[in-house]
Amino acid sequence: MKEIVYMFLAGLVFAACSAGNGSGSPADADSTYTWENIRQSCYENPQHSLALIDTAVMKGVADENRADWMRAQVWHNTKEPDKQKARAYCQKVLDSNPDSLERMKALRLMTAICASKSEWNEDVVRYAIDGALLAHSLGLVTDEADFYFEAGKVMEQKQRGSGMHYIDRSLNIYREAAGKSPEYLAMLSSYLGQKARIIAMREDYAGVVALLKERLSIIARIDKEVPDAPAGWTDGQRAYTYSVLAYCQQKTGDTAGARRSAEAFERTDASKLPQNKYDILNYYALAGNSERILQIYQEIEPAFREHEDTISDMYRGLVINYANGLHALGRYREASMARDRCIMLTDSLVQRERQGETLKLAQLMKTQEKELALKDKEAQARIHLIIILSLLLILSVCAVVLWRIVIAQRRLHQKNRELFDIVQQMLSREEYQQKDLEEKPVEMLTSLQQLYRKLCTLMRDKQPYTDSDLKREDLAAMLGTNFSYVADAIRECADGMTLGDFLDDWRIRHAARLLGDTSEPIGLVAEMSGFQSRSHFNTLFREKFKMTPSEYRKISNERK
Repeated sequence: MKEIVYMFLAGLVFAACSAGNGSGSPADADSTYTWENIRQSCYENPQHSLALIDTAVMKGVADENRADWMRAQVWHNTKEPDKQKARAYCQKVLDSNPDSLERMKALRLMTAICASKSEWNEDVVRYAIDGALLAHSLGLVTDEADFYFEAGKVMEQKQRGSGMHYIDRSLNIYREAAGKSPEYLAMLSSYLGQKARIIAMREDYAGVVALLKERLSIIARIDKEVPDAPAGWTDGQRAYTYSVLAYCQQKTGDTAGARRSAEAFERTDASKLPQNKYDILNYYALAGNSERILQIYQEIEPAFREHEDTISDMYRGLVINYANGLHALGRYREASMARDRCIMLTDSLVQRERQGETLKLAQLMKTQEKELALKDKEAQARIHLIIILSLLLILSVCAVVLWRIVIAQRRLHQKNRELFDIVQQMLSREEYQQKDLEEKPVEMLTSLQQLYRKLCTLMRDKQPYTDSDLKREDLAAMLGTNFSYVADAIRECADGMTLGDFLDDWRIRHAARLLGDTSEPIGLVAEMSGFQSRSHFNTLFREKFKMTPSEYRKISNERK
């Protein structure tokens, strides 16, 4: 009967959600792609539902927010749910900053998704509180109450008493709403029952009795004010409430009240069903009604076997009550056998719990391995991205450097062209000066000028400067004079040059001609021009022409 009750309550909740989750007016959507149609296949065939959602987006029937909300619903409600995917899609909706109603729908779904995993309990509370505050701002008081009750219930699971203020706040909202309209009575009845179960865990039996009596009054109102309630629903609710009430009254010492509640249970139609007799059995066991215990045991034990539920805490409790009833009636041998069954059941439950913990641990390790593999893959992807970006950066820097080098080379080459023209003008001017000196009559020249002209003629015709071992005494001997006169002539006629500077100048000009007229290696050109070392040649050449020998040759070849 409790299953019927839960189905009815779920129907009411789903109807309320469906009213708030409509896909718009019929005119603006193809009915094939509405959530009402898509959800019909999400349990058995989620891929079909997801394909419909994708098509709905393509057709413009649903925007991305609604599509992600529907995808989250599919992964949450499918036969093999993927809560991580459901949560991810729902989070996308929340991150997109939708309007208030869309956000509240997403918070309602996110709360339900997170409630399915104990490790997400803190998230349940956070999303539920956010939903309650949003519902309050929109004036949706029952939605606010639903969010508060969910938050309080989860908080109570973590720490007793921590969430009771939220539960009471939710109940007060529903009490006020039910006072105005009977449509809220069913949910108020459900929440009263849930709170009763919560405080029963704290052994506050007096509080449970008060809540269950209030619930009975609510059920009576449903009988009178909700004519369309499913047949037998209030009878089943009343039977369940009386069975628990009888036990709690017995616990508080109200034996007469407990007996009346048990009799009221027996008068309901639902009490005839074996599956509804488990809770009243606890009362009879507490009251010591052994005969009734054995009778109920015979009625409900076959149902456990039929559903293969003989290794469970409920079945063990049933056998314990049965053993105690046998013992109270003096049937000690049967009681002993029943207790032996309890011992075996306890061992089986412990073993199953250990296996469950082992499986859970194995699943956790598998999940962690997947997460580590995913993180490793993400880390590798990041490393590859960093490498690619680094290579792109290096290539970019190299390209910039190369471009600057090319620009610099072009500028240098242009500068060298200009210098080459200046050098040619300078060489032409020096040759003109020497030619002018040679063409002057001897009578117009001083003795030193005559000696200098004779020296220049020797240099041009004999090229003694090409001998790197040439000594000043040898040069003076070639001219038939003393080397000091030669030095004086050079100093007076060559702008104060020394003899060494004079020889190097002729050697440099000779090397310039060879560079322009031949393809001989630069080292050989230096040697053929009378230089003892390549480095000395390069230094003097650069000082005179402001460029290297190779640059001079390159421009000279261009000008040919």
